[in-house]
Amino acid sequence: MKKYSHILLLVLGGLFMMLSNGKFLMAPAAWIFPILFLFAIEKMSLKKAMLTLTLVTAVSNQLSFHNMLPSLGIPMFSYIPAMAGALYAFTFILQQLSFRKTNSFVATLILPCTYALLDFSNLYFNPFGTFGILGYSQHGFLPIVQVASVVGVTGITFLIMWTASIIYWLRLDVTNKKKQHVALLTAAVLICIVTLGGWRVVTNVNTETVTVSGIHTLDRTDSEVLEIFNLHEKENRDFLKKTEENLNELIEMTITEAKAGAKIIHHSEGVAMLDETQKSLYLDSLRDVAKQWGVYIVTVPYVFTAEGSPNENVLYMIDPSGEVAFEHFKYGGNLIERTVEGDKQIKYADTAYGRLSGIICWDKDFPAIVNQAGEKNVDILFIPSADWKEISPYHTIVGNFRGVENGANIVTQTVNGMSMISDYKGQTLAQMDHFTSDQWVMRGQVPTKGMETMYSKWGKYFVWYIIITLLISVGYIHFDRRKKFES
Repeated sequence: MKKYSHILLLVLGGLFMMLSNGKFLMAPAAWIFPILFLFAIEKMSLKKAMLTLTLVTAVSNQLSFHNMLPSLGIPMFSYIPAMAGALYAFTFILQQLSFRKTNSFVATLILPCTYALLDFSNLYFNPFGTFGILGYSQHGFLPIVQVASVVGVTGITFLIMWTASIIYWLRLDVTNKKKQHVALLTAAVLICIVTLGGWRVVTNVNTETVTVSGIHTLDRTDSEVLEIFNLHEKENRDFLKKTEENLNELIEMTITEAKAGAKIIHHSEGVAMLDETQKSLYLDSLRDVAKQWGVYIVTVPYVFTAEGSPNENVLYMIDPSGEVAFEHFKYGGNLIERTVEGDKQIKYADTAYGRLSGIICWDKDFPAIVNQAGEKNVDILFIPSADWKEISPYHTIVGNFRGVENGANIVTQTVNGMSMISDYKGQTLAQMDHFTSDQWVMRGQVPTKGMETMYSKWGKYFVWYIIITLLISVGYIHFDRRKKFES
């Protein structure tokens, strides 16, 4: 049995890695799998370890995101999770190589630095967004989630991997006294982080709230809805009739929520599909409702433009005077969706309910841009979205992390997915699942004040601290090994 223990550890590690991400996001699994991987490869040759671990991490990540990615017709696109997962195997090999060179505590920094750098690269350079970040696994463990308000979601990744590396280091050939000191210090740091995070979660700042209603009317899996796209190309008269019917229903639902006391009414992405000739009527109708009932309306129509021009996926915030406070064109995923690309500037409106802003769905996967919300002290960030069953609630959770990082309360109304209101701590205040609800309406009270975060000030530069730490660690390991060799 002992002979095959490394195989068992690899299998278990792969299982827990799969459960830590994608459709599962089990918080404990994220802390377990890196420990298992380090023990699994400790007696392997580096070549064998690289081959086997690459296979395991690739398969695990692929299973985590099975059926979650859209079908785009791009060669090998559906296997992106496997290719990304394979890269993470390299971080464990580097850590094991470092431990074979030295048993210095400094060596424990290799895994957390390299793994966090890969996650950071995914966050900021992946043209498809932030899918696969390990830190998202902790969304249900709110004390740890608060780390994101200091150093971002990659800081959570760093913490998880450093803990695993230290646990493995404790079995190396070092003095018991040193082991005890490190074990106690590590436990103390983790307890401190959880305690402070928990304190932040339970500490309530007295603030006013505003009643918000989120609504959508369409089901994108309905054949009649899907047929609307074809009608625009084939039977424009029927298309206009269908969209006018939907607009009337949307107006009625918006008025109903205004009558019920909502001060801000939030539509999902693509809540209406329009011909460009209908856009003025659409906006005028909603402007009349906003003015009559004294409400803010966040709406996102999908506008078919003239042939040869990109369609529009655009957010409008209409204020109680009936004026458009700002418009925002979607910038996330334009490579795929081929709509008008936004200018990547976060716009906002100062209101009696705080500073309000809005982005659209895929936009939230690009933190380099969403970070403007923290810089501009946005209090409530609306994220109208359109998802599908397999990616829900993962994609909504991604937006909640943007809120924690930037100190903004988040309202996400999602057609074919999970709609949710969360505060700047990541606490869920209201939610509505499109697939289990008879009426696609979400109501909740949203705090009108956000919270300035350390991340919005300097935490986004955490990557440079990681790079510097990695370089110093590599230099120290090389120097330490050379000194021992010469002695």
